[in-house]
Amino acid sequence: DLESVKNAVIHGVDSMDSSYPTKLARHGTLMTKEGLIRIKRGKHAKSYGIKIDEGCECLTCAHYDRAYLCHLFKANELLGLELATQHNIYFMNQLMSQM
Repeated sequence: DLESVKNAVIHGVDSMDSSYPTKLARHGTLMTKEGLIRIKRGKHAKSYGIKIDEGCECLTCAHYDRAYLCHLFKANELLGLELATQHNIYFMNQLMSQM
């Protein structure tokens, strides 16, 4: 989890191999500055025009909103997994570069 990553960095770990962001994405969970978003929840179905994470510059956030990702996961479309994975990996890379 993110707390474990932060604690590892504090203790000098500067290189790690983690499946955490991709595992979360496969299960419909997106990482944001405000915490985790479970995109399959119904409240996101009508979140038109709302980015996954405000201020995020990944390709997923640049082109798609929460409502579309929710639709993709509900319809079991593989594109949803890919877009969520791209976002989560971008998020982790940004997080690590800021530490």
